[in-house]
Amino acid sequence: MPSPFVSTSRRFYWVSAFIALLNASLNDNANAARTDGKAVTSASSVLLSDALTNMAEKSGVNILFRRQDVTGLKTQPVAGNLPVEEAVRHMLRGTHLTVRRDESGALVISPPASGLGVPTATTKTANSQTAKKKAFRKSEEITVSGNKVSDTTTKRHTVQIMDTLSAEQIRTIPDTTVVEAARRIVGVSVMPSTDDNHADNSMQNVTIRGLDAAYNLVTIDGAQLASADNSYRGAKLDMVPSSMLGELQVLKTLDAYNDPQGLGGQLNLVTKNAFKLGNSNDVQVLGGWNSLAGSVASKENKNWRASGTISRVFGKDKRFGFVLSGDYQEIHTAQHAILPGDTTGDGWVYYPSSGTSASNQTTNIDASTGSAVPVRVQDYAFDDTYRRYGLSGKLQYKVTDRLHLSFFTGYYHEEDQEVRYEALAMPSGIWQQGANGQTGHFTTGQYQFGTTVQPDVRHTWFFNGKLHYDITDAMQLDLLASDSIARDHQGRFMYKYNTGMNETTNKAQYQSPYGYSYNVRNGAPTIAFNDPAAANDTENYQPRYWRDYNFNVDNTVRFLRADWKWRLGHGFWVGLGANQTLTHVRNSETYNQWIPAGTEAASLIGNMSDVLMNKTISIQSAPGETFYLIDPDKAFAKLKNNKSLFKSTDTTSTTKPAYYHLQESITATYFQTGWQNRYVTLQGGFRWDHTRVGIGNFNGVTENSSTDWIYQTRNSGYDYYLPSVIGILNLTPAMKVRAAFTESAGRPDYGQYGAATSTTFDGATVNISQGNPNLKPRNAYNYDLDYEWYPTTDTLLSVGLFYKDIHNEIYDRTSYGVTSMNGTLYPTVVSEPLNASGAGLRGVEFQFLKEKMAFLPGPLKNLGISFNATFLQGFYELEMDDGSQRRINGLQNQPGHMYNASLFYSTPKFEARVAYNRVGKSLYSASGTASWQDIWMQERDQIDLQVGYRFLKWATVTGQVQNLTASGYQTRMGRHFNLIQNSHPVGRSVWIGLRFQPDF
Repeated sequence: MPSPFVSTSRRFYWVSAFIALLNASLNDNANAARTDGKAVTSASSVLLSDALTNMAEKSGVNILFRRQDVTGLKTQPVAGNLPVEEAVRHMLRGTHLTVRRDESGALVISPPASGLGVPTATTKTANSQTAKKKAFRKSEEITVSGNKVSDTTTKRHTVQIMDTLSAEQIRTIPDTTVVEAARRIVGVSVMPSTDDNHADNSMQNVTIRGLDAAYNLVTIDGAQLASADNSYRGAKLDMVPSSMLGELQVLKTLDAYNDPQGLGGQLNLVTKNAFKLGNSNDVQVLGGWNSLAGSVASKENKNWRASGTISRVFGKDKRFGFVLSGDYQEIHTAQHAILPGDTTGDGWVYYPSSGTSASNQTTNIDASTGSAVPVRVQDYAFDDTYRRYGLSGKLQYKVTDRLHLSFFTGYYHEEDQEVRYEALAMPSGIWQQGANGQTGHFTTGQYQFGTTVQPDVRHTWFFNGKLHYDITDAMQLDLLASDSIARDHQGRFMYKYNTGMNETTNKAQYQSPYGYSYNVRNGAPTIAFNDPAAANDTENYQPRYWRDYNFNVDNTVRFLRADWKWRLGHGFWVGLGANQTLTHVRNSETYNQWIPAGTEAASLIGNMSDVLMNKTISIQSAPGETFYLIDPDKAFAKLKNNKSLFKSTDTTSTTKPAYYHLQESITATYFQTGWQNRYVTLQGGFRWDHTRVGIGNFNGVTENSSTDWIYQTRNSGYDYYLPSVIGILNLTPAMKVRAAFTESAGRPDYGQYGAATSTTFDGATVNISQGNPNLKPRNAYNYDLDYEWYPTTDTLLSVGLFYKDIHNEIYDRTSYGVTSMNGTLYPTVVSEPLNASGAGLRGVEFQFLKEKMAFLPGPLKNLGISFNATFLQGFYELEMDDGSQRRINGLQNQPGHMYNASLFYSTPKFEARVAYNRVGKSLYSASGTASWQDIWMQERDQIDLQVGYRFLKWATVTGQVQNLTASGYQTRMGRHFNLIQNSHPVGRSVWIGLRFQPDF
């Protein structure tokens, strides 16, 4: 016998699909589902049964009613983003009907006196099964009480190809920053710092579809966030607290609406919405420790994290909303790394035959045969303290049902107080091969100990204001203004003591006791000095230099945009808009160096034993030797209290070229149009992007051995006309195929534009990093094909194919040569950005999600699983020093594959998750001198755990384990990519804490 109830999710599929997709195409910023809580009541009446049907299809909520109860009734339908139950109450105004929710989550509509109960088990089952099979489902609505959002909501209903993490998902994965959380998204990988002078203990860079931070823009609610870094446009995402996020969106296709800066994609941080959270409080406090903290010099090993969000809805008719979010982290870490390849890979040389003079290493660096010989055997040990805090506030105001305003502001602060300890062996004399290619001996050498104090302080401010106005039921206007300021100050105070110092020339002499024998095992060298006792005697180390570097970046981004959209009827719509971005960047570097004033002054300054800490550790690369730790306070006191014993050197040639001032103006307009019917969605448009850049810096003009530094300015500019076409084919109510062709651009990074030059000299090797004022912007033609299946509201299966045809790819080339410093020739490593003649990338993305395994018996039905995999294959053409072209099989920081797998269990009281992440091998840097000097980041696996138990209605205890297997980072180089360039451990972190959600 037919059920007396009608499950509206069974009917009017195509009409509902049209409405849902149309709303998705007219959303805010990233064309995602609107999040402003707006509701619009149409002036025209429709049948109540039809309105309820459309509402159910759009929301995915099962709405149950009897035909006889609604026959003949009409209503004004509600469109927008009110919670479904509240929207239904609007529809029922003026009728005799009421609505309530049953235990299955369905909305039941009945007359108040009918005594209508929960549908019978038979009815519920039939409706549920029918809904699972036939409904065009959207995820459970976001109510004002802040219920959990399904993973598939935005992805399913946006026109673009996009993947997301909701605030609830970010909370339930064991990650400390937004960067760490982002790696859980298909097609996304993350990287630690690419500066080997710093500890690799935190994720800083996000790579989208194999294209790193240089390619991808970071926005907050659609407005660009300023970057506290001169090396890339993508803002330092690890500074942004996750407590402010309502959703993290990764846009993988950019239509005409979006800024084209995003060859890989864009990261859009959607802030929390008070009208969705309602009156709520959420505070979490955790304490923990890292397994390596306290293992070097510092004894600090206790870590702290705290975050909280308060939301309020107030005023007449609850038209005001306010969200306040805060975050604080203090994390102590320690690492002991080996760096035989040095920061730029010049620590290995192939010698062709035994008996070669070590002084000829620059000529043998190109050798393609012979033995790999370590010529820079180095230990680094780090003590690091991160302190991050941020505060965000958002005020929302529904002036009328048609006019909405919002204001958001945030301040984000990061301090990285790092101390680096160094032990470095460098050979000379004659190289003699050992019994095999893995062993050998140098007759002379030198040894160094040093300490570097390198604090880094970053500040970022962000503000935006938004206005949304529904001019008519079919026409809307959006205005956005934002201002963002980022500042970065890095210090680097260095102290160095050396064997064999000639204090007259301030040069180190190579001596027989410090020559060494070596043995290479699994790509890592260990050495044994000719005279181990001499290497362990602190009195053999004399003062070499005191150096003070200061790097400063100021970046301001101001942004305005206006967007107008009009639904024309019959499935047609148009949209157009304009925006203006003004960017100012100042980059500067100061460098001061002091050395002993002479032999007598050096004697009065004293040897290394005067400035050592009480604690020592072992040297990994020289077993049996002592790793002496120079106390930076004692070393600084030597300079402060004995200035007459030191003399300063001229550092103008380093500081002057490093300065630049950049002003960039981007003016853009776009037009988009679209059409939909019950089978197809089509959207097309084009964007005109007009960029003008003015750059000022100092250029050295040398005449008669005298160099004058002249401030010069230059201008450049370019225009792009960027098309985009996106189509969606609805195969079934739960299955769709997307296809897209888009063109995106990649403006050079600020440092690449500015042609800033940074020169560092450690007494043995000159490292020069310089910009290239002749760079062209990169651009790409992007082809995408994506299949998605949503068999139920909590299940997703998708497969995506993409190809990127990239032109004028920008890459960092490393080349080797010699430079004269103070009249002496030294090996030199030069790194600079260049345009490649061609590049490309293709990939496959696969993901599967099942939030609840309802088919399993008993408690097992609360199990869930997610898995995603990405496979990438890229290339680019590199110009070598001799002018020849070489194809590199991989883009910089592009892994060959990425995997994520997660098994989780969730009930109202208990939740647990184990998460696995794997990132394949990726290109770290490419050499313009020899292919064996390319450096590759090795594959890495990480396992994380999280459990939570709600012991009170408003309190939950939480435990986390990050990096369970203590996996570290390693880069390799060489003819067979078997030589370690850097091996950096990362400890295991454990966290225990409480989450409070009081209701007051």
